[in-house]
Amino acid sequence: MRTFVLLCSVLTIINAEIIDLSSSDNVIWTFVSKNGSMKGPATVPGGVYSDLQKAGIIGDILNRDNDVLTRWVAFDTWTYTAKFQVSIDDLASRVVHLVFDGLDTTAFIVLNDHSPIGAVNNMFVKYVFDIKNKLKAGENVLNVTFLSPIMAAQIRSSRAFAAPACVPPGYNGECHVNQLRKMQASFAWDWGPAFPSVGIWKPVYIEKYDGAVIRWVTTHTKRVGVDWSLTVQAHIETSKKVTKIDGVLSIALQVEGKQMLKKWKQVNVETKADGTVVEEIELLISGNMIRLWWPNGYGEPTLYDLHVHYTTASKKEESRKDIKIGFRTVEIVESPASEKLGNTTAGKGLTFYFKVNGYPLFMKGSNWIPSNILPELGESDKATIDNLLTAAYDVNMAMLRVWGGGVYESDYFYEKCDQLGILIWQDFMFACSMYPVDPPFLNVVTQEIEQNVLRLQHHPSIAVWAGNNENEVALRGNWYGTSKDFKKYEAEYIKLYVDTIRPIVETLDPERRYLVSSPSNGIESEREGYIASNPYDPHYGDTHYYNYFADNWNMNTYPKTRFASEYGFQSLPSIRTLKTATSNPDDLKLNSKFSEHRQHSPNGYSYIENQLTGHMKLDVNDFKYFEKFVFYSQISQAMALKTETEVYRQGQADWYTMGALYWQLNDVWQAPSWSGIEYGGRWKMLHYFAKTFFAPVLVSPRQLVSDDIDVYLLNDRFVPIIDAVITVDIYNWTSLTPINTKQFPGDADALSAKLQDIDMNYWDYKKEQIFLRFSLDAPGVKSSPNNYVFPVPLKSIVGLIKPNITITVANIVMRRKEKLEYTVNIEVDTIVLFLWLETGIKGNFIDNAFIVTEPTITAKFVCSKYVAPRDLQSSIEIQYYVN
Repeated sequence: MRTFVLLCSVLTIINAEIIDLSSSDNVIWTFVSKNGSMKGPATVPGGVYSDLQKAGIIGDILNRDNDVLTRWVAFDTWTYTAKFQVSIDDLASRVVHLVFDGLDTTAFIVLNDHSPIGAVNNMFVKYVFDIKNKLKAGENVLNVTFLSPIMAAQIRSSRAFAAPACVPPGYNGECHVNQLRKMQASFAWDWGPAFPSVGIWKPVYIEKYDGAVIRWVTTHTKRVGVDWSLTVQAHIETSKKVTKIDGVLSIALQVEGKQMLKKWKQVNVETKADGTVVEEIELLISGNMIRLWWPNGYGEPTLYDLHVHYTTASKKEESRKDIKIGFRTVEIVESPASEKLGNTTAGKGLTFYFKVNGYPLFMKGSNWIPSNILPELGESDKATIDNLLTAAYDVNMAMLRVWGGGVYESDYFYEKCDQLGILIWQDFMFACSMYPVDPPFLNVVTQEIEQNVLRLQHHPSIAVWAGNNENEVALRGNWYGTSKDFKKYEAEYIKLYVDTIRPIVETLDPERRYLVSSPSNGIESEREGYIASNPYDPHYGDTHYYNYFADNWNMNTYPKTRFASEYGFQSLPSIRTLKTATSNPDDLKLNSKFSEHRQHSPNGYSYIENQLTGHMKLDVNDFKYFEKFVFYSQISQAMALKTETEVYRQGQADWYTMGALYWQLNDVWQAPSWSGIEYGGRWKMLHYFAKTFFAPVLVSPRQLVSDDIDVYLLNDRFVPIIDAVITVDIYNWTSLTPINTKQFPGDADALSAKLQDIDMNYWDYKKEQIFLRFSLDAPGVKSSPNNYVFPVPLKSIVGLIKPNITITVANIVMRRKEKLEYTVNIEVDTIVLFLWLETGIKGNFIDNAFIVTEPTITAKFVCSKYVAPRDLQSSIEIQYYVN
């Protein structure tokens, strides 16, 4: 079968043809275990767990403890076999390559008559094999045999051990994953199960041509006065046996007004030993021909079509790549903090902030883990990527950190981030381990870094590269008992991240910053030999902060930082989501084997309980104890993250804190975790709260130890706030009418946080009887959410009673683009805390978890398919907090 396929991260049309080897009526794939007892039809791209489920050999891998019960899969050897036809004409091409975009992970490849093609050992690499002399007319048989990743890791570890040996026992995982260039979380993590999968997880095809193909395109934009310079580099590839490339390279850029800027050059050069050559074309573009690309919340993420063509001298073949690019500048500024903060304690050290298009922007966002524990599903499930990224966009996020224990995400993921204006902090895939540095390992790492930088570099959403997750601090902090061999591990750390990875990144993408680790002290860590004496120094770089012992609803407990790139607290997913993992009602108890199995964080439930009971009343004898524990855990998580995030946003004023990326956005199974979005897409209370605590304009109060209240005005806009009025309503818990209202003037510079000159206390009232509501009215500010201070823990408040709540759904249904919008009217007779609306109907509430201080409020529900308003009304269930 002849067809066209997607190559790399962009659309490629090649006159030289492609034989697609994905599963189809013409290409039949099967799988079989080592002893032949397990076999069936296979889907390619895919993976063994997916295929075993489809064949009915194993059940739902996320049901109950199936992660452990199906572990035998990862100990076996699996062979994937394809049978396909080629014609005599197909063999006539000068170059015939077999291309695997992704193989997971350690495998041997054989084509016809037991002819070996090659061996692979890195799931993050595209493999290209010359099969010109091995392909035959008629039927061909391709075999890919995958070794057990568990056994492959053990074998490598016996030769080149690197600490730690295993994940903690509570993870129910496997050992030595750091030996494999594979998704590190596939051997288990504190938020996810172990599924050490194997398979052909990305497309496979045969490429045949006479000339050459454009394998990658990188783009380099630079401001030249008011204009822009664009350098396009085409990474052209042919066979190793072809020594010369002769043709024409051309580019065409569509700019404003649908104008097309074109340029071409003659290419007549000798190839490198690997059959590759890099050719570039530079364009100078007038500044009035383009608009800038901006992150979410700061402007439009404008993209422009760039077409890159290579045509052979004979003009018989063309290779083409069509990509979208953006024009923006992004830099990390590490300059003396005294320039911002003066000669103070805060002014010691260096700043750490992102300057985008010349402006210092506070980065609001979260951390992204793989969208599915099975990489082939994370790669192919565009709907889940759409839902998660749109959810991040909807709550004012401007940055996501693609965490280093997962995968380099799909091309579609980065294209979507480009479109939504979501900047990416891109870790390389090394996390929470020391790593070997023997030559074979460094060789495959080199290939991995080169390919992924080349694949992703053109995306305007990529903001920064980072060498690893938490490995500097792990080495300095002796997390894995490495102190006795510190010098050895230090040297290996530098050899991998500094001597091997950094030169590749800086050569291929010199415009972007490469951070050796996260967290780190940035430049200061480098000055100290790359392993800082205190990688958590608040005067430098970025930090990861977790503290489950302090009162995390108290703003005074959090440390200072220049940039918070990880922080978070656990909660349980909703009962509805948990029920997708078990049908046994006895599992839905805190002390059940099911619940214990799902909690991978040591002492996780105790930490949740301590935070929860520190602020809320919960009777262990309540017959709805587990249901309330789940709901209250989400309240506790949301309030703690709200508190900590606002501390960091306030910190822009006195510490020049310039980023808050909480851990974590999404989930891979139905279990307690730090996520704001449950597996399956349901928003936790945290994600709804993020819409408020990441609001562009927010009044943010802080209750001090003295019980005085500082009030900050946070302004993430390019214009100042002037002549604002900050209203403070004091309520008691028994009435919807404020007992006192005070108003104060407010102002804030553009892109700033400012402590307001407000003398605020409530000493005339009993703290347990009142709470405070803060609101803003300012010229030019369309909206700013209310904010609140609860002076004492909720379990100590007096006067909060059980409310009477009436919910009706209006009969008028509005169409909003591809969605239907319903208006939900809510009437109450008293204060309601954390009013939560839930329905089994597929869709979502735009806002939720309301602090209700008015007799009537409205909520909006959106869905794709029509449902009768009365049916929606009858389906809505509510929860709220009451002592």
